[in-house]
Amino acid sequence: MAKAYKLVTIFCEAVLEPLVIREFDKLGIVGYTVSDCRGRGTHGVRSGNWRMSANVRIEVMCDLALSDRLMDALQPFDRDYGLLVVRSDVEVLN
Repeated sequence: MAKAYKLVTIFCEAVLEPLVIREFDKLGIVGYTVSDCRGRGTHGVRSGNWRMSANVRIEVMCDLALSDRLMDALQPFDRDYGLLVVRSDVEVLN
C-alpha cells in the first residue's frame, strides 16, 4: 500500500544550500536529495557555469505538519536570495 507524503522541492542559489541544510537539521529532517540545476526565471538565466551563479534543487519528503514548518523556516531567505519552494502530494510505494 502506498503512503502519502508531501514533497517539498526547493530551487535556490547554490550558496544557500548549507543554510537550507542547517534548517533541515533544526527540524530533524535527515533525508534529502540535492542536485545541480539551471534554467531561467524571475531572477534571470542561471547557467551554473560559475559557482556563484549556480542553482541547486533540494528535495525532501515529509508529512504536512513538517512541510509547513519547513516552508515557514525558509521564508526569511526569500528576501535576500533567489528561492522558489514548491510543495506537492506524492505517494511512496515502499
